[in-house]
Amino acid sequence: MDDKVVQYDPVNKPKHYMLFPDMEAIELIEKVLSPAEFRGFMKGNILKYRLRAGNKDQPRQDLAKADWYQGELFAFMETEND
Repeated sequence: MDDKVVQYDPVNKPKHYMLFPDMEAIELIEKVLSPAEFRGFMKGNILKYRLRAGNKDQPRQDLAKADWYQGELFAFMETEND
């Protein structure tokens, strides 16, 4: 039995986005989109979470999720320049 315990949180590792024990939905999305499409997807999610802040979840949670997507976008863009 695997002793690895996965910790979930609504911003950094939401349980509902885990497709398999070792893959999140965003990882699959990145694999099937072109780099330009993936950048657009990430930018759209940043905008979505900022615009809806407080209308669905807690405002801090929505803004934290927008920040998470922004950080992931910056990391992705850095790997493109390598």
